[in-house]
Parts: sequence; structure tokens; C-alpha cells
Amino acid sequence: MPDGRYLLQLRDDKPGLPLRDHWVVFGGQIEIGEAPEAALRRELTEELDYLTRECCWYMESAFILPRAQRRIVRRHYFTVPVVPADIASMVQHEGADMRLFTLEEILSLPRVSPWDLGVILMHTRGPDLFAL
Repeated sequence: MPDGRYLLQLRDDKPGLPLRDHWVVFGGQIEIGEAPEAALRRELTEELDYLTRECCWYMESAFILPRAQRRIVRRHYFTVPVVPADIASMVQHEGADMRLFTLEEILSLPRVSPWDLGVILMHTRGPDLFAL
């Protein structure tokens, strides 16, 4: 949002669902042969009936999940500017809820995706973190 808030999705609380009952950024799996930006646009359409006008690559991260999983996860992050009219037109098809949050509100959430939180922190504090 132009006012610095972030739109997050509360994932369903279903057994076996990764990050169940956690607040996360919208997105999902990249299908075989699909470009990351195309995947995000598809996911936003599937999850919110939202056709984004603008989608700008922000960063990519990769990490190895701990314990028994021991698999590499690669995540692509994009900024998708939205205005109140965009949000009013969205129809949520996945997840338990969606809301706009300031960084301070996100930091106070009891369950938020740790990798999404890290990216949001970098995005909000980027000018200070990455000054050249």
C-alpha cells in the first residue's frame, strides 16, 4: 500500500499444512517450466481474483529446512503495489483471512512466516540496510 502497510494472508489451520495458522505473504508454488513472475500472477488470480498491473522483482532467497526435512527451499519475492480499490475488489479463495498490517503490527503477530518477516524487514529498512 502507498501508506507502507503489507497485505498478508492467514493460512488455514489444517493438519499437515506447512505454516498452518501463520500470517504469510500471498504466493505459492512455481509449476514446472513456469517463470517466477508468471507464477505469482497466476497465484494472485487463483487466490484473490486479482490481476496485478505491476509486479517488480525484489529479491530471491534460498535456505535448507532443518531437521528431517533437509530440503532446499527457494523463494522469489516481488513487490506488487495495490491501492484500497484493488483490495476492495479482491475475493479471497484460499486461507482463513487477509489483512493489511504495518511493520509494527507484523512484529507483534504471534505466528508469522519467518522468511516472509525477514523480507518485509529488508523491504521496510532497505534504504538504511543497503545504503552505498
